[in-house]
Amino acid sequence: MSTPADRPVSPQHPDYRFSLANERTLLAWLRTALALVAGGVATQFVPELGFPAGGPVVSIGLLLAGLVTALAGHRRYTRNERAIAADQPLPASTAATAVTALIAVLVVALLVLVVVEIARG
Repeated sequence: MSTPADRPVSPQHPDYRFSLANERTLLAWLRTALALVAGGVATQFVPELGFPAGGPVVSIGLLLAGLVTALAGHRRYTRNERAIAADQPLPASTAATAVTALIAVLVVALLVLVVVEIARG
């Protein structure tokens, strides 16, 4: 097989563009994780929400969601890298669904706390 420039393609090396795209995806997961961690830290400076432990509960939830997101992103990255190197289809991943569900639960919890705070006046 030849490239458009008539250079032979080495079968031992995958196309570097796939690895770079995989790395960019990992960085997106890490940005999301960092935003969740920053939100977890920021909630420590918010007045009590709904009930006395509301802020810390949301903070811990956001920090854990950040940790899970970073780990899930790294796991996905390494699995995809192995598949790219082996010239195999990318493995299915439920990480995005799991992280989305976790964030949805946190948003609902925060929404409930804010509504309770508004109702209190």
